[in-house]
Amino acid sequence: MEKAMKKIVEVTSNPYAYVEGLKEENNKKIIGCFPMYVPEELIHAAGMIPVVIWRGNESVTWGHAHVPPYDCGITRSFVDDAVRGKLSFMDGFVFHIRQCLQAGEFPFIMERHFKPAYQKVLYLPALYAGDAIRDFAITELESFKKSLEDFTGKEITGDSLKKSIETYNENRTLLERVYELRRGKPEILKAREVMQIVWSSMLMPKEENNELLKELIAGMKKKTVETKKNSIKVIPVGCLCQTLQFDILDLIEDLGMIIPDDDLYIGSRYFANKVGLDGNPIEALADRYLTKSPLCPTKGVWDIHWGDEAIKKMKDNDAKGIISILIKYCPPHACYYPDFKSKMDKEGIHEIMIQVEHEVITLEATKTRLQSFVEIIGGV
Repeated sequence: MEKAMKKIVEVTSNPYAYVEGLKEENNKKIIGCFPMYVPEELIHAAGMIPVVIWRGNESVTWGHAHVPPYDCGITRSFVDDAVRGKLSFMDGFVFHIRQCLQAGEFPFIMERHFKPAYQKVLYLPALYAGDAIRDFAITELESFKKSLEDFTGKEITGDSLKKSIETYNENRTLLERVYELRRGKPEILKAREVMQIVWSSMLMPKEENNELLKELIAGMKKKTVETKKNSIKVIPVGCLCQTLQFDILDLIEDLGMIIPDDDLYIGSRYFANKVGLDGNPIEALADRYLTKSPLCPTKGVWDIHWGDEAIKKMKDNDAKGIISILIKYCPPHACYYPDFKSKMDKEGIHEIMIQVEHEVITLEATKTRLQSFVEIIGGV
């Protein structure tokens, strides 16, 4: 288990160096996928390595000349990395632009300042009722497939795509198992380690990550931990698109809280829902995207409530509260949050919202608010 975690920490500590080395070792093209819903299986089936774009590890500098300061952290960080040449090892990018207005800026910025060999703008629809929505999604994925074939000169056959889907489904199953084991003994992994595990699966070739996860799971089964008394279970919700600062996860645990499960993108959302293996694989990929749960504010779902899902996850884990993590300047989450908060108040659920930014100067204000939250839910 320690050996597997050491590799995972190595991968996520410097994703730039790792992914660049990955390209050299495998002699394959690297395609960056802007989160959250690019179907990586198609890129994998085309013989390339898809990686999910990450929030950088430095303050934004040159990027401020290209995007406004009120864009979210991953938007500004990504553009900054691109124009500074930090992503020059990537051969192409895929942007799903309907999910966020800010993402719509990328294709134009990239074409003007950092034109990659391959670039695809993916437009997946909002989840409204009717067959037209599914037909639109399928057509868009077919267009994506064709663009990959044109770029690589390689046909993506039904068999090769199904094989890629099987590999990705295995990864989802293994990540589910990691979460299942941790729910049974939450102290076995720190919250930052759980996020690093999921993040590693976004960066590594899925075949390699699957073997690493198997090694990790075997170690988790054998390892015994002492359950801390009086620990308070909480469920973090939100933090769309990007990693949360590990210091915040450490702070939550240092204050006596335990995170047995989460509703984060670089968390349980990434591996939720497997792709069907029966029938047309393109249609199966579309159907996975069209699945409404876990609810995402970027998909335009109106007939189910995010609060209901969060409350169920809280009760399933015998947790006492919910911590909403809002990325500063994230319009989809910010617009949805008032309804979410109203739902929590109506149901009598203890919930607190903390807002985080790419450049964190101090955590003292966050610490004070979380301390107050612990005192409130600890007395329940």
